[in-house]
Amino acid sequence: MALVIIIGVGRWLGGQRSAADPARDVVTTPDNSDYYLEDATLYQLDKDGALAYRAHTVQALHFPDEAARLQDITVHYVRELAAPWDIDAKRARMPPGAHDIYLYDGIVATHEQANGEVVHVTTDHAWIRPDQDQIDSDAHVVARQPGEQVEGDGMRADLASDTIYLLSNVQARYAP
Repeated sequence: MALVIIIGVGRWLGGQRSAADPARDVVTTPDNSDYYLEDATLYQLDKDGALAYRAHTVQALHFPDEAARLQDITVHYVRELAAPWDIDAKRARMPPGAHDIYLYDGIVATHEQANGEVVHVTTDHAWIRPDQDQIDSDAHVVARQPGEQVEGDGMRADLASDTIYLLSNVQARYAP
């Protein structure tokens, strides 16, 4: 009788451990994907082998054609910059065969300027284009730094020259 109780308790404890183990959670991915990552850090090097950017994502789904879908991503863009850009987005995708990252569902980017002030840029979607050292968007963009807010439709951030260009319907507010 004691043996039956010990076996029963052992099975119950084993079941409790299995239910609490997150590694046992089943992940369902599309049939055409080739791998899935959680809590992943991706490093992109430029043609000279220097770090262009580091991206951290909560979930990444990769496809055989080198395309990827990412969720909750933070990109730390450092390529040849005095101060890096940090760009957060809810979702992102990388098209096949490209180094570009399309960020969407709300973008928040921060960058320390040469004068020490931090600029905050928000938009709905944008492309990070490491081969051109730029970030661009055709959406409405708001850029803020202390005493200044500029907004407009469309943006090109030239990362090599550390300059943000708003393309149309630009409005600015300055405060002392």
